[in-house]
Amino acid sequence: METVVTLAAYNEAKNIGSLVRKIVGQGFTCVVVDDGSSDATATIAAAEGARVVRHAINLGQGHALLTGLKVAIKQRGCEFVVEMDADGQHRPEEIPAFVQKMRETHADVVVGSRILGAASRNAPLIRRAMLPYVTWCINKLSGYELTDSMCGFRAFRRESLSRVLPVLDAMLEPQYIAAEMFIRFGRIGFSIVEIPVHIDQRSSGMSTKGMLRYGTGVLKSAVRAVIEARATP
Repeated sequence: METVVTLAAYNEAKNIGSLVRKIVGQGFTCVVVDDGSSDATATIAAAEGARVVRHAINLGQGHALLTGLKVAIKQRGCEFVVEMDADGQHRPEEIPAFVQKMRETHADVVVGSRILGAASRNAPLIRRAMLPYVTWCINKLSGYELTDSMCGFRAFRRESLSRVLPVLDAMLEPQYIAAEMFIRFGRIGFSIVEIPVHIDQRSSGMSTKGMLRYGTGVLKSAVRAVIEARATP
């Protein structure tokens, strides 16, 4: 059975090549969702052995992540799907730990935790200050007991995702999808466990999210997901 690693990428030409090379070099299938990049992200990823799916325009990271999951679900022989950031902050050598944890626990989702692992000391102060409060809020709304709800390093059981495709199709958040995802997964009873991960500085370039905008966007997404969930039978 196969593990498929998905990367949602937007203008990551300087980072994507080495990351795909490390993933493919471990024997994993790599799917890169190019979310309307204006640089050579797609060309470089394909040259390094990734399967590339392109959005004609920039739809947002949330949409790109969902596209990656849906492509992986259709991959023949796929057993697990691992999501990683495309900016080089996550370590490909930690992918096997996610696979092992899924096999040991039979969980539906395995989430990487920078809190249990080693968060970057150089991370912006506002991120380090905001993360515990955002995680607390999402835990209250989802019923989980996560230590790090916003880490983009995650693994999913393909069979579990295939059973809840309507849930994926119903997701509304184009950018800050983690809050909505956990709230919806909590509602359907998905089991989630965490493992420690490390985070490095971006290999190149700067994040386009903005920490304050990111925090408020996550909270707005959470509120909307709760309202929508209560309105759905």
